[in-house]
Amino acid sequence: MDVYPFGRPPMTPPTPDPADSRDGPGGSELVGARPIAPDEAPGGRPMAVLDMGASALRLVVAEMPPEGPPRVLEEASRAVALGKDAFTSGRLGAPTIEAALRALEGFRRIMDSYGVVGYRAVATSAVREALNRDTFLDRVKMRTGIDVEVIDGSEENRLTYMAVREALRDDETLGGADSLLVEVGGGSADISFLRQGAPVYSGTYALGAIRMRQNLASWHGSHEQRVRLFRRHVQNIVEDIRREMPLRAARQFVALGGDARFTADQTVGEARDRRVRHVDREPFLAFCEETAALDDDQLVERYRLPQARVESLAPALLVYQELLLETQATRVLVPEATLRAGLLLDMVRTAEGHGIEDFSKQVLASAAALGEKYRYDESHARHVAHLATRLFDELRSEHGLGERARLILEVAALLHDIGAFVSLRGHHKHGQYVLSAAEIFGLSREDMAVISNVARYHRRASPNKSHLPYMALDSEARVLVNKLAAILRVTNALDADHLQKVRDVRMLKAGDQWVLEVDGAGDLTIERLAALARADLLTEVFGHKVTFREAGGQQ
Repeated sequence: MDVYPFGRPPMTPPTPDPADSRDGPGGSELVGARPIAPDEAPGGRPMAVLDMGASALRLVVAEMPPEGPPRVLEEASRAVALGKDAFTSGRLGAPTIEAALRALEGFRRIMDSYGVVGYRAVATSAVREALNRDTFLDRVKMRTGIDVEVIDGSEENRLTYMAVREALRDDETLGGADSLLVEVGGGSADISFLRQGAPVYSGTYALGAIRMRQNLASWHGSHEQRVRLFRRHVQNIVEDIRREMPLRAARQFVALGGDARFTADQTVGEARDRRVRHVDREPFLAFCEETAALDDDQLVERYRLPQARVESLAPALLVYQELLLETQATRVLVPEATLRAGLLLDMVRTAEGHGIEDFSKQVLASAAALGEKYRYDESHARHVAHLATRLFDELRSEHGLGERARLILEVAALLHDIGAFVSLRGHHKHGQYVLSAAEIFGLSREDMAVISNVARYHRRASPNKSHLPYMALDSEARVLVNKLAAILRVTNALDADHLQKVRDVRMLKAGDQWVLEVDGAGDLTIERLAALARADLLTEVFGHKVTFREAGGQQ
């Protein structure tokens, strides 16, 4: 995660714009946030997070005090329909780009007025899918000085989960029964299945409210017919989700997003403590059904909502309704957890020196669930992962890699044989394309591209310029693949019989050579021969010939 310092002097104070939604300074706490370390917090000076969604741009400015939770100084939002362009034509139109630039200029003035010293700005599905996104982001940088990072669905899931976990940290909900976590946005729905609080399945699906609306933009039938088409689309995708996640096993349903919060307000009232609200299943479903029966004009009249808001309300609630019906949940939990809250929490944890390693438990649980789906040999996979991380630790001074790389290696080791589900013959190649298309909670598409290549080279050929998935990586990622695959090849060979005879491994220096010393039981002849044969890449990458020795024995 990058926190970008401002690269130019502050602008003049902002001129109020009646079209802006701006709340503050109010001194309210950001739900679930934790303080950054005192030596990292620049005198409690403000930080900011900015989210460019499909229907609106949103800003949060918060003070990071040395003690206590971050304190929200101001929140601002501006309705800009990025999704209407992106989901219809695949490009952001000139009027929409200009509206976004004006909104971001206003946000920049707000940030400067508070003396913000660092920020993180992200864009989600609408910008991610726009064919002219690079041109748009360059114009944003040139006109406002703001660097915007386009994040994928996996990163959205991770950040949102951070906010939910903090919002529910005093509640035993997530650590108890299996839960389904759902957020319906403008462009997509982010869905995670949690087992004992850890996401084991997650995915991003084309169930965004604005996307669904734009898909029927040319439809001129009745409201009832439109709703039937929405339902059919949602049910078709939910059927696909059912194949990927055990929806029926979920006994808790956690709904995120503005439409879910609006539903909670209408069914249980606006609670004084908005940290989390509990809505019984039947009232929630009834409100979804009632809302679907009303057309846009009726929704505006009944709830006094702006037109842009009612356009997304009915499609979003249909998604929540269909997914809730798939579960055994008797109530819906609606926490005050947003992507912005997750972004701020992530900045705090990064300032404390924590990174993805904080989520290693969740990442590995999701990886193991993927392995179970493809019927992996769990004992072999976990043992190879153990040996691989041990050898990684032994070679730290040689490879110079950090904890994120260690986690990537562990995931690749867990799933290196996953392609055997397709066919044992050439399973390393099958595993490569399965992993390249898979989603693991907390890991980006770039992470998965590295993992798929590391797993591909656990046997047979080494990385080669003729291998297109490998060459599609940038040079830094290819070097990472080389180092991690070299370790995985050797440690996989140490369990060649899948009997876990090798308990531990060390790498010792003996002049210009390395000695692979193992603790084991029984006859290790096959393991010795396999390890020496697979040490070719290790020698090529690190420049040392490898010999084999059993602990307390001879080479």
